[in-house]
Amino acid sequence: MNIPLLIMIIVCAVLLIISMILFINNRKIHKDIDKLSTAIESEKLTEYSTADNHFSHLHNAVADLENRLRLEKSNTARESKKNSEFISDISHQLKTPLAAMRLYVEMEHSESPNEHTEKELQLIDKMENLIYKLLRLEKIKSDSYVMDFAFCDIKEVADEVTSEFKPLFPNKEYTVTGSSRFRLDKAWMSEALGNVIKNASEHTADDGKIEITIESSEQSTTVSIKDNGGGVAEEELPKLFQRFHRTENTNPNSAGIGLAITKAIVEKHHGTITAENTGEGLNVIMCFPHIDGAIAI
Repeated sequence: MNIPLLIMIIVCAVLLIISMILFINNRKIHKDIDKLSTAIESEKLTEYSTADNHFSHLHNAVADLENRLRLEKSNTARESKKNSEFISDISHQLKTPLAAMRLYVEMEHSESPNEHTEKELQLIDKMENLIYKLLRLEKIKSDSYVMDFAFCDIKEVADEVTSEFKPLFPNKEYTVTGSSRFRLDKAWMSEALGNVIKNASEHTADDGKIEITIESSEQSTTVSIKDNGGGVAEEELPKLFQRFHRTENTNPNSAGIGLAITKAIVEKHHGTITAENTGEGLNVIMCFPHIDGAIAI
């Protein structure tokens, strides 16, 4: 056997060994990746790796991130519960003196009705309504309410809500296009849509238009509620869903909590809500992921 042939055989053997090693390492990496992906998707925390390689560093970084997220979620839930309990305590403490105040004002108003006692009763009504809405908002955010999820066509919900507003705003035009079935709580979704539609109805002209557009894909449903009321200032867009935020032309009787409640309801459906100005008015966009199975939210 000549030297060049022997060298070629040795080179081929070395290349074959290297290829086998690379193949085995590649299979191992794929296996480790699949294992890590499964661990991330599961509810259990990823266990730390004791190996000393680059992939183990990534593995442990994921485990660290999961632990931090779990801790942050726990802290957020704890603070949310504290806040809810604080709001609840304050609300209950305010209810007693408000009830007494209402009684005295009503007695005075029945004996000698005048514009002052009438105005006082209106303010008491507003205060009681504000306390009620604020308490509901905090209870939603702190998971005090149990959502009743079931497959439902959101078009049916939108149709029912708009039918309630048509008698209140007879000259306005309400349209609902598209449909999509996914898991939702019908009662809470009705309130979420109703708050946005009410806001749009109050911020448009007497003959204004409110268009509800439903678009569905395999993964999600998008609901857009667009009006022709002229929109809001750009700097106010990020604040629309904050509690107590009021735009310049807000109804004086508004508590500034309705859109904050809508945001909380959307988030309890694992969704997102945003707002943008169009050429004619405001467009509020809700996006809901399609989640199968019974999920406690």
